[in-house]
Amino acid sequence: MVTLGVIIARAGSKGLPDKCVRDLCGRAVIEYTFDHALASQQLTAVVFTTDSQPAAAIARQRGIEVIDRPPELATDTATVDAVARHAVERWEAKNDRRVDAVALLYGNIPVRAEGLIDRAIEHLVRSGADSVRSVAPVTKQHPDWVHRLDGDRMVQFRANSIYRRQDLEPLYYHDGAVAVVTRGALFGALATPDDHQSFLGHDRRAIVCHPEDAVDIDGPVDLCLAEAILRSRTATGIADSQLSIVDCRLSIGGRRVGPGQRVFVIAEAGVNHNGDAETALRMVDAAAEAGADAVKFQMFRAADLTAASAPLAVYQRAATAHQHTATRLDSQRDMLSGLELSFEEFARIKRRCDERRILFLATPFGISEVSRLVELGAPAIKIASTDLTNDELLTAAAATGLPLIVSTGASTADEIAESVKYMAQAGASDRLILLHCVSCYPAPIEAINLRAIGALRAAFGVPVGFSDHTTSTSTGGWAVAAGACVLEKHFTLDCGAEGPDHAMSLTPNELAAYIAAVREAESALGGGAIGMCDDEREVRDAARRSVVARVDIARGTCLERTMLTAKRPGTGIPSPRLSELVGRVAAMDIPSDTVLSWDMLR
Repeated sequence: MVTLGVIIARAGSKGLPDKCVRDLCGRAVIEYTFDHALASQQLTAVVFTTDSQPAAAIARQRGIEVIDRPPELATDTATVDAVARHAVERWEAKNDRRVDAVALLYGNIPVRAEGLIDRAIEHLVRSGADSVRSVAPVTKQHPDWVHRLDGDRMVQFRANSIYRRQDLEPLYYHDGAVAVVTRGALFGALATPDDHQSFLGHDRRAIVCHPEDAVDIDGPVDLCLAEAILRSRTATGIADSQLSIVDCRLSIGGRRVGPGQRVFVIAEAGVNHNGDAETALRMVDAAAEAGADAVKFQMFRAADLTAASAPLAVYQRAATAHQHTATRLDSQRDMLSGLELSFEEFARIKRRCDERRILFLATPFGISEVSRLVELGAPAIKIASTDLTNDELLTAAAATGLPLIVSTGASTADEIAESVKYMAQAGASDRLILLHCVSCYPAPIEAINLRAIGALRAAFGVPVGFSDHTTSTSTGGWAVAAGACVLEKHFTLDCGAEGPDHAMSLTPNELAAYIAAVREAESALGGGAIGMCDDEREVRDAARRSVVARVDIARGTCLERTMLTAKRPGTGIPSPRLSELVGRVAAMDIPSDTVLSWDMLR
């Protein structure tokens, strides 16, 4: 099912830049809706439709696709359904996919119940309705207490004479937090000409929320209320903590990255192309076929990266000792000079990635390479462990505005802390991912210390992954269980090929097995919700108890406790509600041993 989240905001007469870009607890109002959309596990993609350039700039920094709203849809008279249809059509044309359902999210609502978007989508699917929207109960402004004025004489708006709040008929209002609608209803297939809400279809369902679960900011009082609720939730841990806000902000190439999201798997091609662009293109194909989210290379110039006298690392010397190269490899420069690719070759690789619908990444080892990656349209910048303390490179990478994926191998705790602090000062704290890494090639299982993943996240409040240098196909699944949200794994087309990294890399088939284990592990972990899952419903229905007639009950009989018992199955009135039936009247003849239902009673 393709479900598109459409975030709606505009720079109309209500002044969107003031409403959606002004400060709320140190952040723009619009960012909270971005958080909620990016945290959803049910949305296939998220787009932002607006004519506000300040808000659009924030969205692009978060990796959210912006759809420029044409002037005719940026007025007070433009309808929500017209705006949503325009956004859906633009997204479908660009992605060559048809949307099944659309979640409408207003940008001036920074407070939403946690998980509400997913609950609404799941309810839409489960119910088969045309739309589902969030509602809250009417309390203080109930219509039974509304009056008109005849001069200064109060005239009750409704004829009811109800004075006690508990006796009022329950009424609900749409709180604006979310509305999920099928494509058919949105595009008018179910429209009723005289119904101003026809784009929501005929069968409209609701999810009931608390009034404080959504705050629509229309003025200074609303802003103060939203700030009070957000600060209260942060302080008590009821909802989004500051850590979870950071986690769910990140998006790489439109793919959300962080705890609770699908694990982002990077197939590390590195230099295993051996300086041959055709091999690199085949590696892109292999990574895509294995199911990786991204394929990553290394971008450098050997003469700029290493001094002529820089010796080979021990693992590099061991890996190349048996190779029959034309030139003796006495230094890192000797080795790396044969592993370079030109900018033009990287451009070919990027095009192949686009064709295979896999993200292109590369590790830059110099400032000029950072600029080239931006020019190529890389969706993130990867920083190698060796450059964790390279302030000049970190500054250049942070200045791109792209997410930063930073490995921590062979670094002390103090060095990691200093680097995180430096990147925060450079304005990159909300787009930083740390990768726990053990810089051994290959890394022995007993050395990989997967508990460091949780420790890094607790220490620095950012998403954490694992740069896996083992030769195992199982460690990715273990890392997922330890909390990794990003994985990086070396692979090669030929483990026996010449080059420093082939021997510790996986084959394409092993990479596919590695990724399959990752997906199986994250499937097994689930979302962490306490309570029954759908797979348990059949057992529950079969094994739970319902209220059953102990004796024959004639129509018109007032039920007594002795007439009732509880037996399997659990498909009728639940047994804990047995006492509610005492005193009810049978609406029909009920034979003994019949499972009761409410329509049998009055």
